[in-house]
Amino acid sequence: MRGNSKWTGLALVAGLAVSSQAVAAEQPDLNANPGRASEFGQAGQMVISQDLNGFLGYNTASEVFLIRLEPSADYFLQQNLSVGASALVAFGFGDSTVVGLGVLGRVGYHLPLSERVSLWPKAGFGVQFAHVPGASDVNFVLDFNAPVLFHLTPHFFIGAGPQVRAVISQDVGSLGSEQGYFAGNDVTLGITTTVGGYF
Repeated sequence: MRGNSKWTGLALVAGLAVSSQAVAAEQPDLNANPGRASEFGQAGQMVISQDLNGFLGYNTASEVFLIRLEPSADYFLQQNLSVGASALVAFGFGDSTVVGLGVLGRVGYHLPLSERVSLWPKAGFGVQFAHVPGASDVNFVLDFNAPVLFHLTPHFFIGAGPQVRAVISQDVGSLGSEQGYFAGNDVTLGITTTVGGYF
């Protein structure tokens, strides 16, 4: 009986050891196949990303919380130099409720900072249709953002960084402006986050 208990105990320990190794093997190891900043930004690469911008607090026109969803596509014409476009979908809540739809063209330059970290500043210009209750307007958009990218795995990255956006309105409805008529520049400072891949 003691011999059987001994072998049973050894079998149990061996089974637990094998199970723990199997569980450890199933967990993804980001260091096993790391992404490299130097592999991003090569001529001919296409980048598909989704930018999510949430702005709360400072705006030159009003107190408003803005959420922007911006699916984007960028193409590297030559090493580290990109051109692209993004769709603008925005919602604002606060002093006024605003909705915006538009398109933005942009140019960027990729700067590797370390093996897995890089900076990708982009400047853009676009047009946007904005609507507030009782009025609508077409605005021009100037945008600058500089996300720091972390290359998790080959062909996949996440990032975040500062953003400055100016909306030039002729009449009403600039995102962040007070409900009603507004003419001039509406500048918003905030943080943009991005997730994307490239091929």
